[in-house]
Amino acid sequence: MDALDTVKAGAMIAEAVKRLSQKHDSPGSPSAVVFSHGPQGNLTFPGVDPTMFNAALGAPTLLSQLAPTPAMDTNPTYLTLTGVQAASGSEKDEACDNAPTAGLLKACMATSVFGRYERATPEIDLTRLGKVVDRADPMDLRLVGTPLSGPNSPFGPGASLDAPVDLLTNEISRKMWELAVAFHRLLSNQLWTGNPTNNSAGGGYRELTGLQALVATGYVDSETGVACAAVDSNVQNFNNVDVASAGTQIVAALTNLYYQAKDRATRMGLMPVRWVLGMKPQMFYELTSVWPCVYNTYRCLTAGNERLNLDSQRMVEMRDAMREGKYLLIDGDRVEVVVDDGIPETENAVGCFDTDIYLLPLSVVGGRSVLFLQYFDYANPSLRGALSNMVLARINGAFMTWPRQTNTCFVLQSVIEPRLVLRTPYLAGRLQNVRYCPIQHTRDADPTGDYFVNGGKTSRSGPSFYSVWQANA
Repeated sequence: MDALDTVKAGAMIAEAVKRLSQKHDSPGSPSAVVFSHGPQGNLTFPGVDPTMFNAALGAPTLLSQLAPTPAMDTNPTYLTLTGVQAASGSEKDEACDNAPTAGLLKACMATSVFGRYERATPEIDLTRLGKVVDRADPMDLRLVGTPLSGPNSPFGPGASLDAPVDLLTNEISRKMWELAVAFHRLLSNQLWTGNPTNNSAGGGYRELTGLQALVATGYVDSETGVACAAVDSNVQNFNNVDVASAGTQIVAALTNLYYQAKDRATRMGLMPVRWVLGMKPQMFYELTSVWPCVYNTYRCLTAGNERLNLDSQRMVEMRDAMREGKYLLIDGDRVEVVVDDGIPETENAVGCFDTDIYLLPLSVVGGRSVLFLQYFDYANPSLRGALSNMVLARINGAFMTWPRQTNTCFVLQSVIEPRLVLRTPYLAGRLQNVRYCPIQHTRDADPTGDYFVNGGKTSRSGPSFYSVWQANA
């Protein structure tokens, strides 16, 4: 929001006003119910207490772990050395015979593409900005708590969830923050589920390649289509077993996922690797409930299955430490856990939910990033040259925003073209169809979620007074 604050948004509006005699393309029918103050404003109520408490949920996301960089190449290609062929030929019989021939190096080529996502504000009438009903219209409101607080989007201020200080008093600040929330919700989900097969035919909507498609098997060479099994991720199926009733199985499955990835990285010369486990927040809570006891007795039973004794207080301390530090203890390593609301889940049984757990490599030897975000660089010289000669749009980090206008009515619309790249999918893993059965599901932050709790009004009834012109009508 910082880079699209009131001053810059106001400047954009001022530029839009200069274009009133030009061709316009907004609908030209703004609604009166999209404002905080003035007639029908949803914060307009005389005498209301100035303290306003927040009840909007934040949404934790992996986005905060991925530092994006600008890029201009639309179809980059990446090579991975996949091995060396076996030697060919027979072993020598005589001393002067020819020796077997060494095999050739093999490489697999991958590619990636930009997505394209757009969102717009409701249509606004310039002449409506700044209006209040009367002196009782409360302009002294103060917010306790941050709406939709959580890690900022790595795409910059254009998608930050930080509420501007004038959120409750400045109409444009509010509109740009609402736009940022819409983008953040969209991108948090697309990070996992994005798939270019869902692109629109005309190219107006394109999806980035999400982690469901990247952490997978079936990789092929981008040029020839030849299978590249050496690049495949380790994808296993937990078959919808509840972690609470199968603690030993879940510890075994995640330990194997981590061991396999670590073994590959060690023998490939890519250690140290920074891995994170990605999972739903409530899945992590349920996992840590069973992990300490199972982890400390895993494969410890004797042939006679004698009872083992554990210090229950130490198990509780281990559970609480993992929750506080956001990690799981696996093979003596504290593997960082990133909880993310955007990971899909399905409710397949009463009170039970099926979802996936990801093992993701963020960086390898030397701190080299292997899972990262890019975005198309709207600040490139060609586009900047075009924008410097006419009033078209503003560039804000990863976003480009422009006005659509009919006379004094306008809409602010933004676009972002992000790309998610995983250079080492063979160091990633996914445990599919893991079930958890909580006592009660937590609320969803996304309005499209099954457990989103709605409430409140977007507008209030406007002033209605008896008047002389009505009396004499």
